[in-house]
Amino acid sequence: MKPVFLLVIGICLAATVFAQQPYNHHKMVFAATNKPNTIIYNDTIYNGSTQFKTLFLRTGDAELIKLFQQHQSNKVVGNVLGIVGSFGIGFGVGIATSNNNNKGAGWAIVGGGLATSIVGGYLMLVGQHKLTAAIDLFNKKYTTKTTAGLGITNSGVGVVVKF
Repeated sequence: MKPVFLLVIGICLAATVFAQQPYNHHKMVFAATNKPNTIIYNDTIYNGSTQFKTLFLRTGDAELIKLFQQHQSNKVVGNVLGIVGSFGIGFGVGIATSNNNNKGAGWAIVGGGLATSIVGGYLMLVGQHKLTAAIDLFNKKYTTKTTAGLGITNSGVGVVVKF
């Protein structure tokens, strides 16, 4: 019981959660949420793949669309592999703990299910990386503009340049 308690405490300490995530109002920002993924752009919240698709497709940028499609395919395949792996683990434990002679096969199925779940999780992480790469590319191409302003006061003239 003690190792399980220590594991739960370790996971709780390792997972950091922030109440608020700062974002730049002039750029596209990926907000870290559980489900669905959220993008904030021009003070509008975009949730899920259908809204992301309209956001990215209206640019007509082939590289941006490719990154979004890679995100989608990795997310779908990762979720499917995670579900298949979970069922494999459950089925394998059922076989391994039953009163028959297939204990080795049961543990092999558990190992395969675990490996499948790990690969699914990895693909989901790669998909998240593709989405953040698409957001970074969007910000580089479409939102980084240098602006200059001229101000006149009673005491003089000033110039402000934002990069």
